[in-house]
Amino acid sequence: ESQQDTEVMMSGRKVLMFGSNAYTGLTNDPRVIEAAVSATRKYGSGCAGSRFLNGTLDLHIELEKELADFVGKEEALVYSTGFQVNLGVVSCLTGRNDYIICDELDHASIVDGRRLSFSQAIKYKHNDMEDLERELQKCNPESIKLIVVDGVFSMEGDIANLPEIVRLKKSIMPASL
Repeated sequence: ESQQDTEVMMSGRKVLMFGSNAYTGLTNDPRVIEAAVSATRKYGSGCAGSRFLNGTLDLHIELEKELADFVGKEEALVYSTGFQVNLGVVSCLTGRNDYIICDELDHASIVDGRRLSFSQAIKYKHNDMEDLERELQKCNPESIKLIVVDGVFSMEGDIANLPEIVRLKKSIMPASL
């Protein structure tokens, strides 16, 4: 019944929206809307192809350059959704003899990215750092070990214990990702 924002109208009532990706509040920012209208007038309503083939616009290249400069890197790659990031990145960082270690409640996109990698999949109990440590110790020390976890779990709202995950990573597998 309303624009997507941090607050929306449902059944005639204003309610807080916790089920969207519009948490920044920029969805309805007039500057963002005007930039989108301007880009649509110039480029049309879509890229008409994948980035790989013919869908890369000068806007993509400009944004990636600005992001790379902003974070002090040579290059950056922009995906249109978080799901695509996890499919594209998680799937290519490891190989068949490596490990991807995930929380059992990680987002479906992480699970799918892990499957596409053909790496050995290890799941540890949700937010259980002792179980994560046990699973890490089972891994072949010569293989790449990639721990992938939601920072905030999308379905539960739980927050990952990132400081402890980093500590375990450094103490058990200092040369891994």
